[in-house]
Amino acid sequence: MAVKNNNRSTVTIAAGGDVGTGHKPPESAFTHVLDALRASDISIAQVEKLYSERGTYQYQSLAEKIEVRQPPASAAAFASVPFDVLSLASNHTGDFGPQAIEDTLDVFHELGIPTAGLGRNIAEARKPVILERNGLRVAFLSYCSVLLPQYWAEQDRPGCAPMRAHTFYEPYEFQPGSPPRVVTIPHQQDFELLVEDVRRARQAADAVVVSLHWGLHYVAKPFAYQTAVAHAAIDAGACAILGHHPHQLQGMELYKDAAVFYSLGNLAFHRRGGGPAYCMPNGEYTHKDVYTLNVDPGVTFDYRRHWNETGIAYIELDHLGLKKVTYLPALLNAAGQPEPVNRGQAHFETIRTYLEWAAADLPGGIREIGVEDDRYILFNRGRA
Repeated sequence: MAVKNNNRSTVTIAAGGDVGTGHKPPESAFTHVLDALRASDISIAQVEKLYSERGTYQYQSLAEKIEVRQPPASAAAFASVPFDVLSLASNHTGDFGPQAIEDTLDVFHELGIPTAGLGRNIAEARKPVILERNGLRVAFLSYCSVLLPQYWAEQDRPGCAPMRAHTFYEPYEFQPGSPPRVVTIPHQQDFELLVEDVRRARQAADAVVVSLHWGLHYVAKPFAYQTAVAHAAIDAGACAILGHHPHQLQGMELYKDAAVFYSLGNLAFHRRGGGPAYCMPNGEYTHKDVYTLNVDPGVTFDYRRHWNETGIAYIELDHLGLKKVTYLPALLNAAGQPEPVNRGQAHFETIRTYLEWAAADLPGGIREIGVEDDRYILFNRGRA
């Protein structure tokens, strides 16, 4: 049973990134961070799998070999904490059709864990989860920006709440063949609906947290559409943005005294063969061919080098909003289980340096990260 905070004036949220189950036994996924997750009033993570024995594989998803659909019993990993709320909006939600979506919703309902971002229709997918702790009501909303056309929910179709974006390639060099500038802008209707959802949720709750599955695999920094969406959600009343999907940590920024985590990395991720097992169903090429650059003969730059760096963000709220934000760094071991990194370990400084670098170009990026015990200090209201 989770140990809850008895301080009536604050609520602490423990937030983690992507979770890909497959650990045996399922509850072993969080063995080393149970106490860390339970040292909060509300815990939340992003679910990367479907839990069903039904459905038909959708070949356009290109995800056949990464075990997206798992036996419903493996969802017990989430009940072992237990998580208080889960985001289900991801690029894999439609990989096995509507039946697998419905079964996944039923599995978490039976486990007693509220979910956001996925529904039997669009109204359900956009509905917030509202939890009350210590006299404060906190609303959670969830959306996905990386999804195929049939994956978002409609009035009569199961799916996730979409926050799509448009991509344009703009030449900026006069030399033929030079690489273009990548320009991204939010999908206008999805953008307006998300803002509307946040405003409505803020009227029903004291604080709003928005979870977004967005960005690009193995890339260290976010795109323009992400910043636009994050800032608009905060303008509408959100106090924290929880990002995921890139499968590595990205920088954190502050905007109007609200926290934006562009990517929380992989909280727990079962890995076959000791590494990420991404490949296309036809075997023609892998993600390594797409996201790895041979910059010089014999020199390879692999975007997956930060795969195992992760952690837990602690977001402390009170009636005034964001009060304090800290971060417990961790590393995934060979079994894909997160293990906290202590202040005396070398990787404690390695991760801190990387996060400072990753935030350097963000408008409100946290470029100097403080330390308190075994956590990074990202924000503390009332302190310089």
